[in-house]
Amino acid sequence: MEEIGHLGLGLDGTSLYRVYQINQLNQIVMSVHKVIEILAYSNVSWEDAARQAITDASKSIKNIESIYVKEQSAKVENNQITQYRINVQITFKVE
Repeated sequence: MEEIGHLGLGLDGTSLYRVYQINQLNQIVMSVHKVIEILAYSNVSWEDAARQAITDASKSIKNIESIYVKEQSAKVENNQITQYRINVQITFKVE
């Protein structure tokens, strides 16, 4: 069982969530997760842009648990895609 409750916005405007889970001993374990929004890009693909978002975020954030791609776009020059852009939400556990 996993239940998620929204706690509101942090001081920096990002969302905070309280997550309840049941462990192997049938005990309720609570944790707080934070969601941040990142813009990332790649010259290769949208998938590579997502990897780049995680790589860049992991330089300053630990315990990353998920990524949600909100938007995708691309820069086009001479009828060719030259840059893949994504807007993502990254969720991580706050210690």
